[in-house]
Amino acid sequence: MASRDIRDLEPNTRAKAERFLVLCAAADFDVLIYCTYRPDSEQAILYRQSRTIGQIKDMARKLSDVYGRDDLSKVLLDVGPRNGPHVTNAAPGQSLHGYGLAFDGVPMNQGKPIWSSSATEWQVYGELAETAGLSWAGNWIGFKEYPHCQQKNMRWKDLIQTGRPTMREA
Repeated sequence: MASRDIRDLEPNTRAKAERFLVLCAAADFDVLIYCTYRPDSEQAILYRQSRTIGQIKDMARKLSDVYGRDDLSKVLLDVGPRNGPHVTNAAPGQSLHGYGLAFDGVPMNQGKPIWSSSATEWQVYGELAETAGLSWAGNWIGFKEYPHCQQKNMRWKDLIQTGRPTMREA
C-alpha cells in the first residue's frame, strides 16, 4: 500500500515537502498529501489501468530486456487485469514515487479535495511546490499530472538499473 507519510520520502525530498507544507500554511492554503512512497506492486496496478494486454507485455519485455529488471517485469505481469482511467505513464521502476523522490497532493476546500484541473487552486499549488524547490508535473508538456510533485533534475532512468535507495518496503 502506498504511503501518505512524508517521512517515507528520502531526506532531501522530505525537507522540500516539509517546506511546501510550511508555505501552504503561511498562504492559508489547505492541501492534503495523499501519496508519498509507492511500492512497485501498486505502481503496476496503476500502470495497467487503461492498457491492453499487448501493451502490458511489451512493457514487461522492455523492463527485462532494456533495463535488466526481471523483478519489475514479473510484478507488472503478476498484478493481474485492472480497469480504470489512465492515470500514469510510469510502469514499476519508472516512477520517482518508488524511490521516495515524489509525492501527490491535492488542494482542499472546506475539507473536500479539488480535483478539477481548471480550478485556480492548482496554480497556487504548483507555485508553492516550485517555490519549495520541487518540480510540479502540472507544468509538464504533454501528460500533466497536477497532483504530482518531485525532486528536480531526477530521472527514473538514472535509478532503475541500480535499484532504489534504502526505503521501507511495503
